[in-house]
Amino acid sequence: MQTRVLNIPYGTKNPYQNMMYSACEPEFSLAAMKQLNFAEIAKPEFQTEHGILHIQWDDRLFPIKDGEDSANNALFQDAVSGLELYKSNGGRVIWTIHNRTAHSAREGNDGFHAARRKLAELVDMIHVHTPNARQHMIAQYDAEPNKICLIPHPSYLGVYESAEITLARLMQPRNQTHFLTFGAMRGNRELDRLHFAIRKLTNRGFDFHMSVVGRVFRPSRRLVRRLDAISNVTVIGERVEDEAIPSVFSQAHAYVLPSTQTFTSGTAMLAMTFGLPVVAPDIEPHRQTTPESCHDLLYPAQNPRGLIRMMMKVMEMSDSELAEKRRACFEFAQERAPERISRKLAEALTVLRNG
Repeated sequence: MQTRVLNIPYGTKNPYQNMMYSACEPEFSLAAMKQLNFAEIAKPEFQTEHGILHIQWDDRLFPIKDGEDSANNALFQDAVSGLELYKSNGGRVIWTIHNRTAHSAREGNDGFHAARRKLAELVDMIHVHTPNARQHMIAQYDAEPNKICLIPHPSYLGVYESAEITLARLMQPRNQTHFLTFGAMRGNRELDRLHFAIRKLTNRGFDFHMSVVGRVFRPSRRLVRRLDAISNVTVIGERVEDEAIPSVFSQAHAYVLPSTQTFTSGTAMLAMTFGLPVVAPDIEPHRQTTPESCHDLLYPAQNPRGLIRMMMKVMEMSDSELAEKRRACFEFAQERAPERISRKLAEALTVLRNG
């Protein structure tokens, strides 16, 4: 008998959920709710139709603002009541942890942390993508270790074009080394580190190109304008349509992710899907989401010149050395292909349903 799994929220711009559920049929089917209503979720007949509820991006689902006590947040309290009734009706709840902090709030948001602590207590299973995230949930939110299920973030192989085309594509000729950073440009991208490195390398006369591609949010606009003013930089400050993604990535040789605050990076997985090794700070989330043979491209996180030196290292690599990194990324993407990761989710959902 098939079990419908209600995903809240369900995103249409990010293929993540469809990838995660791509091999779950026929045992489990991904379901969505057009207008979220926890009173509806609490009804026995709703649980009969939806045996499992999957919480995604909790900071967007429960946007608790700075300075507000989560205990006084009506939306969150309604959600807790609805979830408790859903569980009492026999429903099971899984929660995927996508990020360490809220996208729109500071690190010390007490309401956000209180809400997460309550969710960690309430849900039946907590899905994390890395061992680092597992440890974070235990240390920060007293999550029960036996509740936590580790399933890596999938690659995007076969999502934007066929896997055969991606894996057969030759590396772009290196008339100059082309770097790329991609995705939503928020404060957690730490674009100031990127600007510092690019400006220094450009002033020193290094021959390279940097593309900054993705929607720019207000806190990052000034920095992006400063980047755009550098001769070696091209900025596309808007969301790229899905059909253009293979072209954007295939023109680059390496991916730059300057954030020291990364928790799980879908864009890093996207880069490696297209064979781009990741240049990033040497922190556990990056080590746990990149192939070991590319760890020599991770630089000391607090060294302001680390990114400069690592970009220089990539520029100095021979084509054969860079091709080896490219092969390692392709192999990593195949190991984490959506259908493989989805089968792991199906196994976890089976345990959850039968538990």
